[in-house]
Amino acid sequence: MTAFKLSAAGTRLVTATGPGLVADNRLAVSPSQLTDETAGVLRVHDSGGTRSVAVRLLPAAGVPADVVVVPAALVQEHRVTPEEGWELESADATVPAALELELPPGPSLDEATTVLRGAPLLCGHVFAHGFETSPDVWIEASGSLFRVRAALDRGGLPLQGLLRVGPETALTLFAPGERSGVDIVVLADCSGSMSIEDIPAAPSDGGRWFNRGRTSAGISRMNALKDALGAMIDARMRYDGVGTRFALVRFDHDHEPMFPSRWGMEEVSDAHSVQRLREAVSLLNYRQSGTDIGKALHKAGELLHRYGVPGNERLVVLVSDGAHYAPIPDERSGESVSGTQDPVSLMEDLHAGLDIRLHAVGISDDALFDRWWQAQRHRPGWAPQAHESMVPNHRMLVDLVTVAGGDRQRIGGLDVLEKYFAELGSGVVRAVGRPARPRLPALQLTPERLAAEPLRRAATDPRQRRTWDAAAEDTLVAYSRVCEASRARLGYQLLRSSPPDDFTRLRRQCGDRADFTAWLSVAYQVFNERLHAPLRIPRKDPAKVLDLPQLAAAFWDGRMSQLHELRNFYHHDRDMEERAERNRVAGGIIHKHTGSYAPSESDADAWRALQLGLVRDLAALLNEAHAILDAAPAPEAAPEEPAESGPASAGGIRVKSQGYE
Repeated sequence: MTAFKLSAAGTRLVTATGPGLVADNRLAVSPSQLTDETAGVLRVHDSGGTRSVAVRLLPAAGVPADVVVVPAALVQEHRVTPEEGWELESADATVPAALELELPPGPSLDEATTVLRGAPLLCGHVFAHGFETSPDVWIEASGSLFRVRAALDRGGLPLQGLLRVGPETALTLFAPGERSGVDIVVLADCSGSMSIEDIPAAPSDGGRWFNRGRTSAGISRMNALKDALGAMIDARMRYDGVGTRFALVRFDHDHEPMFPSRWGMEEVSDAHSVQRLREAVSLLNYRQSGTDIGKALHKAGELLHRYGVPGNERLVVLVSDGAHYAPIPDERSGESVSGTQDPVSLMEDLHAGLDIRLHAVGISDDALFDRWWQAQRHRPGWAPQAHESMVPNHRMLVDLVTVAGGDRQRIGGLDVLEKYFAELGSGVVRAVGRPARPRLPALQLTPERLAAEPLRRAATDPRQRRTWDAAAEDTLVAYSRVCEASRARLGYQLLRSSPPDDFTRLRRQCGDRADFTAWLSVAYQVFNERLHAPLRIPRKDPAKVLDLPQLAAAFWDGRMSQLHELRNFYHHDRDMEERAERNRVAGGIIHKHTGSYAPSESDADAWRALQLGLVRDLAALLNEAHAILDAAPAPEAAPEEPAESGPASAGGIRVKSQGYE
């Protein structure tokens, strides 16, 4: 990495707009200052302190040694001015082994996967992650914004700090449960080795389970599996209106259906079906027999092909402590894989032919087993080397995930299993693969402009400024009132809390298209992405998805959707004039507030008019929502119940679990 440091003292900032090398958080500097691309940190100083911004630094031919080319939107968002002062320096960034992103509103899971696979600027992207002060981190890929859910190292541990997407970073995409229909076949290993009690039980005294060496502190692998399946059922049942079909199959050397009771798949959509699924899980038990994973996978493929719903994700979830797996049949021994077809080849065919994906969850691991085995020393027949049929072996699970487009392969004890299945119940995770090879566009500024242009500032008329300040304040006051009223009437906030910096950015008046685009991104996050999920998309029957159906009239009349339409319009399209002619929806919104379908980039009056119109519509919408909430009857206090037998509660008011059902 080339080390360098620049500051406002001897360097000019030149802003760039439109498509090109300098956009998002990509900055261009002179090749004489920087020879290779690197991560960097831009530190901005003002009266409120110092802010640090993660940036991607790129050497670009034609940039003078005393110039840094910065995206205009970044300058506006972080208030970068020569008067206040700034510093720019290179920095080391960690490359995550795995990066999990969340499916944004709008595109389907297939569409978003295609976007990520082909995004030319994703590889090399620099971002800061893991800080409590800025919990939401967003990455732009080909015009779509993806929220970062997790960045992990090779050991599966979360990373914090300055990170950079590398060519070997494994990308996965998470679709929340309310957006993802899914058909799931769970294959539960019920072979003899599942009776081994090497899974530490969660202690009741709050201590760490791995400090307990007593056999009595452990539970069997089978019981750990059953507890984990219960966590999956609990998580999945929080989402209404999602087509979710289950099949639970127990297997050892043979296989049989547990849910439904006959071969098939069944949608779990009411209390009766949930109860029957729970009963099926409770009946799982081990037998003293070997493991035929291949035969179980073949049956899972048949169930998904015959009984799955077209358009749903197709998942096989294989839960096992593994089996002795040797590619050459003569080497197989102990609790080995049987069957005429190699399971890995079979799974590869199922993935390629039927688009079936496999999640593998490994029960126990070498450390857990060794600790348990050493505690058995006092038993008759104990030997220093345990029989291989008892030892967890996850080699095949890893190979199956590799060929089947899998995205997770977890190994461990009860805590690992329950966390995995709760996540599976709350949504679908799809493996995307490695990022595409980076293809950097050309710098969008000419050498003449680079040599002459200073940092651009926008002038603001004082009377226009007062009008804007009043409108912005009205909107934020209405936002606060809706949050308070919904918490009192519904038990949860219709709009999730936002960081204070977001409200500061919302108050800024824009001066051109780049400023407006930056402001729009913040407004979209605050009012759309943090909106109570069932309110985001209009439905035919609001009574089925909303606790207070009257709210649909305010939120579904088109005022809130303006942010969604414009955000997609300005983030996805490069030629604004052509797009305005083709896109009636976005063009109509722009014309409604400005009188023009395509304002020029520097038409400050038009962009401020558009910004002001959107804010006034939001204020009116929120005031209507507050009136509806204020008129709603206060909820009755619920009788006290044991925590495990009823809904979550807060302040004596009965509320739905997590507030988003």
